[in-house]
Amino acid sequence: MKFKRIIVLTILIFTILSLFVSAVYADYSGYFLKGLADGLKNGFQIGMQMREMKWKEKQLKILEVEREKRLEQWKIFTDSIQKLIDSGQMTPELGKKFWVLNFLLLLDLQEHEQSLINGIMSVDKDKVTEEKQYFTNVIGTINLTNGQTTLETFDSLTNLLSNDKKTIINTITESGYSYETSQSKLKYNAFENKWEYAKPGSILKYNPFESKWEFAMPDESVKFNPFESKWEFASPKEETKYNPFENKWSYENEESTLKYNPFENKWEYAPPGSTLKYNSFSNSWSYE
Repeated sequence: MKFKRIIVLTILIFTILSLFVSAVYADYSGYFLKGLADGLKNGFQIGMQMREMKWKEKQLKILEVEREKRLEQWKIFTDSIQKLIDSGQMTPELGKKFWVLNFLLLLDLQEHEQSLINGIMSVDKDKVTEEKQYFTNVIGTINLTNGQTTLETFDSLTNLLSNDKKTIINTITESGYSYETSQSKLKYNAFENKWEYAKPGSILKYNPFESKWEFAMPDESVKFNPFESKWEFASPKEETKYNPFENKWSYENEESTLKYNPFENKWEYAPPGSTLKYNSFSNSWSYE
């Protein structure tokens, strides 16, 4: 009898141990499987992130190369326009339109490039494809294999402008804008290594107080501008005038008046009869 009790008790103990081990194993297996699944998921995400990083790096390198090609092609294009204007093969009116269009397109190119960069960094491949196609269209239009620029080229480029710039291009070309006037012409300042607009008859003079060379008329000398604490060339008749829009003072002719420069978004003093002129070397506009 006693022997039977020992056997029953032994079986009961083994049964309890078996159930305990099974429970522990099942619990451990659950954690193991969950850990395995999480590990696989994290590994997949890391792999995706690495592929995206490599893709971004590749696209940014392509962007740098393509940007250099665009700038080179754009210089060829603008040089072709200037040669056609100088040789008389392009009418002054069409030349005026091309220079305005050139400036507006450069603004658009900057905006599209920023959109392309945003698309790359957010891995928006549809946006990247869309912006790349835009640049392809622009370069294809300005790639003048025969060196000729026509009104058809102008119309094609105008169609590539954003809607907001299309609305102002006619307003600008019909205004007082001119790419050439008798009041000032582009001259090269060899000491400062830059091109700038200067009056006919002006010569390079050294400004010792500002340590730079500037174009100035023979009768102009360096005068101190107490409001701006700087020295500038001015004629004996010129006096300091206040520009309330820009909150600054400058030496100006008595006949000079304030005019708004929409390209630079600022007000500046300009002599009578002056018009907006584009400096393709510095990519800036000014009244001359």
